[in-house]
Amino acid sequence: MNLTKTLYAIALLLGLSLNVNSQTKDFIDAEKLETYLNAIHLKKGFNGEILVAKGKNILFQQTVGLASYENNLELEKGAKYRIASITKTFTGTLIAIAQKEEKLNVHDKAIDYINGLSPKFKDVTIEQLLSHTSGLPHNEGIKDYWHIKSKLQMTPEQVITEINTLDLLFEPGSQMHYSSLGYHLLATILESVYNSSFENILKDKILNKLQMTETGIVDNLKIIPQMASGYHLVTDDSLVVAPYRNYSMLKGAGDMYSTATDLLKWNNSFFSNTLLSEKTNTNIFTQQTQKNNENYRYGWYMSSDVPKKQYHGGGTWGYSTYNSMYTDKQISIIILSNISTLPISTIALDVEKIIFGQPFQMPSIEKVSKKSVNLEMYSGNFISETSKMVLVVKKVGNSLYAKLGNNPPFEIYPKGNHQFFGKKIEIDITFQIDNDLVSGLMAERMGKTFNFKKEIK
Repeated sequence: MNLTKTLYAIALLLGLSLNVNSQTKDFIDAEKLETYLNAIHLKKGFNGEILVAKGKNILFQQTVGLASYENNLELEKGAKYRIASITKTFTGTLIAIAQKEEKLNVHDKAIDYINGLSPKFKDVTIEQLLSHTSGLPHNEGIKDYWHIKSKLQMTPEQVITEINTLDLLFEPGSQMHYSSLGYHLLATILESVYNSSFENILKDKILNKLQMTETGIVDNLKIIPQMASGYHLVTDDSLVVAPYRNYSMLKGAGDMYSTATDLLKWNNSFFSNTLLSEKTNTNIFTQQTQKNNENYRYGWYMSSDVPKKQYHGGGTWGYSTYNSMYTDKQISIIILSNISTLPISTIALDVEKIIFGQPFQMPSIEKVSKKSVNLEMYSGNFISETSKMVLVVKKVGNSLYAKLGNNPPFEIYPKGNHQFFGKKIEIDITFQIDNDLVSGLMAERMGKTFNFKKEIK
């Protein structure tokens, strides 16, 4: 039995959701997408939904996994997810709409629209906030952000007070540094020029016009029907309930929820120039800020690689999301998951390769050896023969973990003959044995081989 049929059989045995549009085989390799989705569910712990469309025509839409582990409820199409930083694509468009309506000009100074903003930010423009070139730090620049302040309900004035404690990382316009705080300021500017809440502006200018009825603003106290429960993947590849996070500091930057089909409406509004003129949309996607061969403008990353695309990913406690559109082909790829810390960008690139027929290697499903293994013998520090990086291998309880440099540890699993593999991190490790003792290891990842020697103490 070939790999595709094997994985399909496994999926059926495990009761995975296989909701596939019957038209897919006429356009894309739906069988390969289906196989891939179930492979990353089994190997990486992916739960969620993948949607691929050409214009309004959905070519592939499938869910896998559970919406609630507590109640053993399967995910279904139409589930809602917190979309995190994909929110920025909406905020960027709202700024463009406000400029079209002559409410502001992107070359204006942000401080002219925000009461109480410190004079230290007097040279920051709206355009620089849009392109992450303002010099503002990201969220973690705020003292005690993750441990304390990310969990607090804050008033708009309190958020501005926190931002005022920061210093710019560089002269505005001279460099690029991703900053959700900058998009919070953009949302605040919109509230100022429209004299309304960001939520109401979003509904009036975008959601109602596009009939995006399943999209809105996250409210920690509000019950949202069909919202998939969020879970966090920890280092031993197990799931825990997603930690609490308050979204008041993420206004306009990461405080929205949506569905795959609503995000498709969002993408199609750019294909059809529904909200903005073709000239304005062209302006949004051609005036660019360069970083690592990519560009950022009005809430979207832009890649000049083939195929060209506009995209944005999102990550927050309990959710990993990705939305990309290929304007020349009017293709959309939307990936939504209710698991955090997934390699969502890598998954998106794999889907892209399948869609556009690029070289692609299907993830293999390794089997954990059931034979008794002396894990303690593999523990130790291993030094790279080239980079001098240290790979620490350590037995914890009945499991073996690997940790490279300052990266988080991840569990590795035995598959026989001194060989181990990672699930969350795709890696194969073969320990070298001399005189019944471990002397080194060979690690294979992403087609590359790395050799390490065991440190002798």
